[in-house]
Amino acid sequence: MKELLKIENLATGYEIAKNKRLFIHSGINATVKSGEFISILGLNGTGKSTLLKTIAGFNKKLDGKIYYDKSEIGDISIKELAKKVAVVLTSKPDDIYLTPENIIITGRYPYGSIFKNLKNEDFSFVHKAAKQTGVENLLERKFVTLSDGEKQRVMIARAIAQSTPLILLDEPAAFIDSPGKVELMLLLRKLSKNGKSVILTTHDVELALEYSDTLWILGKQNIFESGSPREILKNDVINKVFISKTVKFDNKEKRFKPV
Repeated sequence: MKELLKIENLATGYEIAKNKRLFIHSGINATVKSGEFISILGLNGTGKSTLLKTIAGFNKKLDGKIYYDKSEIGDISIKELAKKVAVVLTSKPDDIYLTPENIIITGRYPYGSIFKNLKNEDFSFVHKAAKQTGVENLLERKFVTLSDGEKQRVMIARAIAQSTPLILLDEPAAFIDSPGKVELMLLLRKLSKNGKSVILTTHDVELALEYSDTLWILGKQNIFESGSPREILKNDVINKVFISKTVKFDNKEKRFKPV
């Protein structure tokens, strides 16, 4: 499989003042291949979202390299980067007049003006993405009237319409009911099987183990572990990272249980 993304000795965090930086994680090394489905797991505060936003170019990396197709992220223009990676964040549009179609169309912005000079090809991408995500019957509704699950599908449709080889999602199943979470993971799994690479952050260890090809696990004290679900379970990584006096992860049953 083709290597889409390579991370070398990456340090994430924030510049909080002149010549003063807050490091969250450092020394991260990883690769992403075409069609790979990756879930990022970790306790609150270990930098899952920060890592995702740094890969996307939203946050400035504090050290190390991020390569897209052998080009370092700092050498790629914003427009060209938008042709390589689409991002779905937890925030949603709140304009009361926007329809799902309006939102999905914005995914075509790397290829021209958002609402000017749109071609039939652009609308073809929009409607294909809407069909893939099951929102084709919602396109003329007001976005604010949709359920949380429907809104998330629209945002994923926007990412698909952007026509990138990689999609990043920050907590895509937040605020969605249990059946909806499974449906969402199935949708993302299907996208990866069709060739798109998917990286998401999640708190749901069980679903990540069930549907991911690879897990990236962030822990305190600069822990970063990467491996297949089978490797992660075999090495008892989840219990090493999610330390608790009252619950323990059962690697056979693949769920947390009281001690």
